[in-house]
Amino acid sequence: MTSFAMLIAPLSLAAGIVLLLVGLAALLWLSGKIEGYDPVNELLFRDNAALALRYALFTIAAVFAVLGIFDRSQGDSGAWLFTQQALLAVISIYLSRHLNDWLILYRFSNNREVVQEKNLAVALIEGATYMASAYVIAGAFYDWQNGLATAIVWFLIGQALLIVMAALYRAVDRDIDAALDRQNLAAAISLGGFLLSAGMVCGAVISGPSAGWRHDMMIVAAYLVVWMLLMLVAHGLSDLMTFRCTRLRDEVMEQRNIAAALFKAVIFIALTLGYTHG
Repeated sequence: MTSFAMLIAPLSLAAGIVLLLVGLAALLWLSGKIEGYDPVNELLFRDNAALALRYALFTIAAVFAVLGIFDRSQGDSGAWLFTQQALLAVISIYLSRHLNDWLILYRFSNNREVVQEKNLAVALIEGATYMASAYVIAGAFYDWQNGLATAIVWFLIGQALLIVMAALYRAVDRDIDAALDRQNLAAAISLGGFLLSAGMVCGAVISGPSAGWRHDMMIVAAYLVVWMLLMLVAHGLSDLMTFRCTRLRDEVMEQRNIAAALFKAVIFIALTLGYTHG
């Protein structure tokens, strides 16, 4: 029979996550107040689903980042390490929020779109950048105690790569910003799937022991170039596919077809999972 003692570690970690959720709720409420809106009023009285989506994906990303860098094998020091790593993850996610807002969604005033206009498309892209950043954080800070400065550098490199990949998507599909402004949720799902895939591949390539900066950067560059070529091929071929007698791109961008957009996002994510686990 399994010993009940084996349940102590999972239950203690779950308790830590509960405390983290309480802290995140307080942080999000305070940040909303500072930014000029009342989160309680938005969520409960205006039924702002866009803001709820922002908060939900920010919270999931923060928890994912914490669990990505937390080492449960630390014994009695586990609680203290969990606290440190929770703070590190939340600060990194919060920083990435502003970096991504300024450099990925730079054509939008995010609070106006999400809070005032209840734009689910922009909120979903925000959330996708949070989740992508969580993968980057998990990869960059997996061994942060042996070199915090190095981990921070890799985190910044990972964020820069996300920004570059978002720019690449814009270069291929130049109508994406106009679609987001029109609250085209299907277009947001397609871009969000791509950004999440980008975070997954960045997190995978920057994790692991270092073999020296020059060698590491060559590996990162080669790994990402091949992945981007794979995504470009997937993007181009999927756009040419027919869906209800029309091209998939037209279904997503013109008809706002959620099913077609999910199909495309799944292609991005599935290929990336195969690539990073190969």
